[in-house]
Amino acid sequence: MKNAILLSLTVGSALFLSLCLLYGCESKSAKLAIGREAPNFAYLDLEGKTRQLKDHLNGNVVILRFWADWCPYCAVEMPIIEKLYREMKDKGLSVLAVNVKQSESVARAFVEKLGVTYPIAMDRDGKIAQLYEVKGIPVNFIINKQGVLKELIVGAITDVVMLKEFLAPYFEEVQAPTTPSPKKNREKGGAQ
Repeated sequence: MKNAILLSLTVGSALFLSLCLLYGCESKSAKLAIGREAPNFAYLDLEGKTRQLKDHLNGNVVILRFWADWCPYCAVEMPIIEKLYREMKDKGLSVLAVNVKQSESVARAFVEKLGVTYPIAMDRDGKIAQLYEVKGIPVNFIINKQGVLKELIVGAITDVVMLKEFLAPYFEEVQAPTTPSPKKNREKGGAQ
């Protein structure tokens, strides 16, 4: 039993240290850092139209994800994110999935197979992934309604309920109270 606990702690510590070394506590880039504005970029979508990240912001919470069809974790998490996207897109959730270094035909076949409807950005030369310092996939960035990078999720998202709970504070951070307080109601001559 002691050996199992010790092995778990060792593996967990090694994984944590590896991630710290891989991503560091802070970005080396002056542009990319949690708490700073998300760098904008232009991309081609699957229809060949040029778009920009800022087109998705407009007061939305954005999941900016990086993926490829050869990534087994991407195949697991894309339908989970799709489910949340369908549920919350009218409530201010936007998803932009950046396909890294693959052709449009490969990306299209993959998203059609999975039934993905959120926007796909093509990053054929890897420059968007480089801008966001992506070292492996899947990687998801959470951008708040003000366009600020708030979170980095490394690895697969496997639970829609957990993802929804994780995102909840970003939907609440700029909402004003919708009901007047009892004190204000009394001051206006309302019932006590």
